[in-house]
Order: sequence, then C-alpha cells, then structure tokens
Amino acid sequence: MAGPSLPPLKALRVFEAAARLRSFTAAADELSITHSAVSQQIRILEEYVGQPLFAREARGVALLPCAQAYFPEVQASLERIAAATAALKSPAYGGVLRVCATPSLTMKWLIPRLSTFQAQHPGIDVQLSTQARPFLDRGGDTGSDVLIRHGFMTHAELACVHCLDDFHVPVASPRFIERNRLNTPADCLAHPLLKISGGMDHWPRWFALAKVDVPAQLPGPVFDHQFLCMQAAMNDLGIALAPWCLLEDDIRADRLRPLFAQPHLPNAGIHALYRQDGPAAASAQLFIAWLCAQQHGLAHP
Repeated sequence: MAGPSLPPLKALRVFEAAARLRSFTAAADELSITHSAVSQQIRILEEYVGQPLFAREARGVALLPCAQAYFPEVQASLERIAAATAALKSPAYGGVLRVCATPSLTMKWLIPRLSTFQAQHPGIDVQLSTQARPFLDRGGDTGSDVLIRHGFMTHAELACVHCLDDFHVPVASPRFIERNRLNTPADCLAHPLLKISGGMDHWPRWFALAKVDVPAQLPGPVFDHQFLCMQAAMNDLGIALAPWCLLEDDIRADRLRPLFAQPHLPNAGIHALYRQDGPAAASAQLFIAWLCAQQHGLAHP
C-alpha cells in the first residue's frame, strides 16, 4: 500500500516561517537562505496545492483565507516531527515513563490505544496512574513525567501542549432510545440527565446551543467520574453528555448511540503537561508526539 501523498517538506518549512513571521525577508533570514529561494519554495507549494497562499502587503505578506486553517496544521506537524526526532536522537531515550491522567480518560481512551505507542517504542516502559481532575487542575503530581486531562494546565516545572480537539455529545443506550421518545433536544428534559460533579454546567450549556429553555433544576443523578456516567447510560439509567473521544469505542460496539447530529458542545480538548528536562524528557516528548498524532484517528459523528 502506498504511503500518504505529501507536499515538498522544504516548501512546508519555508511556508511555516513566512506565515509565522508575515514576511518573506524575515523567513529568509531565519532559515539562512535568500529571499528568492523563499519565493521559489512558496511558488512550488502554491503549484502543488493549486492556489495562491499569500497576499503581498506594504510591510510583508498575509495569509489568504484558504491558507489560514492550513498554517496551524502545518506548524503543529513540523513541531511534532522536530520533537520526535530530537527525542529519538537523545541518549536518554527509553526507560520508565510515568504518565498520570484522569480515571475516565485513562480507562476509556488511553488504555485502549496505548498498545500502539508500546509497539512503536518498545524500549519505553509506560507506568500509568490516575488522579481526579481537581488535583490535576492544580498541576499536582509533580512526580509524573506526563499529566493528561481535558483542559489547559499550568505548572512552573512543566510545559503544556494541546493534543486533541474534542466536544461533548448526548448519548444513550440502544434500548433506552428504542423505549423512549427522543426526537428533539427538548424531549431529553422528560428523562434522567446523567451529570458529573465537575461539569454541572454542561447540560445547561448544551441546551442553550440547542435553543431549549431549561428549568433551574434538571432531572437525573450526579456521578463523580465521567466513566460512571457513561456506564449508567449503558445500563439504561438515562442520557449522558460525554466527550466524544471517550465515546468512540462504546459507539463502535453499539453500547451507546448519539441522539442528535447537532449541537456539539465544544470543550477545551485534551492537554498534556510534560517535563522538558530530566532522564525521561526524551521519552515524554515521544509520548506527546504520539498523543498529538491520535487526532488523525479521531472519528466524528
């Protein structure tokens, strides 16, 4: 099977520098090449994609609308390639990597996919642990090399990177859907709405997107963790509003089904804190690169 069709990597590097610096001249200086070489590489990329990418301005260049979404994807891909290459070259590659995540993310997303990382990097011994989200909110567990959760985190000793985009969708078991009338978002108000203690605003925000007025008190129980909420939905106890990345395997197995194509409730996505120095830094960078690459395998409803 043929590999993916890629544009010229040299042209991509020049494009990223020119777009970031908004100047062909500044890009040439940063890359230690001539202005004409920058123009040539941009022309090569524009011919490859079949459309212009930049508009010339008095003080430099600006991305055309068609290239504004392309730029951050190219930038993120080049950063992942650089990080993975640096980690691979490092003499510290391998050994134990301590990864801490929320219980739901560990159970429903990380563990089912971890074998792919282990297959790619058999020399890295990933040791998993879990902590509740409030603890990770404070940037806790500094004994770990990588911390993973939904939402941005800050810590003086660690760097934070956005790994995956995500959103919440309402789901229920096939039996629950067959037994109950759930044709519109407003119909959900007649049934138990399963909630998590750390996300009591999720349902009101979703109903607001659906343009449905809701009472101050919504029906349904509250759980400590998202995976408990999802398990309750699988056992016909009501409707859960859960992150799509945690739902993929259960939807594929038809244990849960999305109720509506829209709306989706945006969330902050999956972020990771990681150590940039120390004995596990190279392995942590490889793990972060692998995490970010999982976006391409994330299906959408």
